[in-house]
Amino acid sequence: MAYSDKITFVIFTYNEEARIERVIRNFSGWARILIVDNHSTDATRDISEKMGAEVFLNKNNGWFEDYETIQRIQNRVETPWLYWGFADELLDHETLDVIIQAVESGKYKIVNIARKNYYYGRFCHDAYADRLNRIFEKDAIDFVGNVIHSFGKPAVPNDKILFLNSKIYFVRHFISNNAKSYLATIDRYTDIQAKEHAGFSIFRLFAHLAKSFLKNYIFGGAYKAGKPGLFIVLQMMYYQCILLMKIYEKDNSLSVDGIEKLNNLVREKMLKFQNK
Repeated sequence: MAYSDKITFVIFTYNEEARIERVIRNFSGWARILIVDNHSTDATRDISEKMGAEVFLNKNNGWFEDYETIQRIQNRVETPWLYWGFADELLDHETLDVIIQAVESGKYKIVNIARKNYYYGRFCHDAYADRLNRIFEKDAIDFVGNVIHSFGKPAVPNDKILFLNSKIYFVRHFISNNAKSYLATIDRYTDIQAKEHAGFSIFRLFAHLAKSFLKNYIFGGAYKAGKPGLFIVLQMMYYQCILLMKIYEKDNSLSVDGIEKLNNLVREKMLKFQNK
């Protein structure tokens, strides 16, 4: 283990008392740790401070990647490098070591890393794996106008970006939601995303669902995880269905009250016919 004073591991939290201890243990001894807490109502802050992590209270707008939050954190952190992480993720020793080596080398401005999922405690291989510029020097990424689930645009040449081999080095994402709790998460995120998009297409929906199943269940290896692999694919397909439904509702002003008015028109026609 090699400690670096050039990077801060930034971890976003809200009511993470059940997971935050392991996260801090994961990064302890490697570099500074900053817990960016969305005013938790549980013991997240107390546990973090007792374990030696710095806590920064920041009230966000329901998501973590907005430009204002990023600016506040960059102004708060003293180190030139940042790592962007969450309480449901861990890195193994080999991945941490290669990140520290890249930071200390002086050759790069950004380290791009994959994230792979565990669902019901089972590794889901490349199903819904993503790649993000999670490790970066300040000002190496342009976050102006950033949207949810995005991570800005690189402001440096490609030769200053280290793309870690995803077969060896990746963030391990431990999904803790069950079917019931995931409904609330899906509802919240699709509300935000629907505001940023327009245009519903039946073809787009079916094409996306077919592509998602083939890419993640078959070619992404989700089938190797058995039922958990199948369920994570079905869950993400459901997410896309709900998102496109909300986009359609927004484009056509279909609020609950608006739908009730449409229903009333049909009801009145029925009643008029019956009264003849």
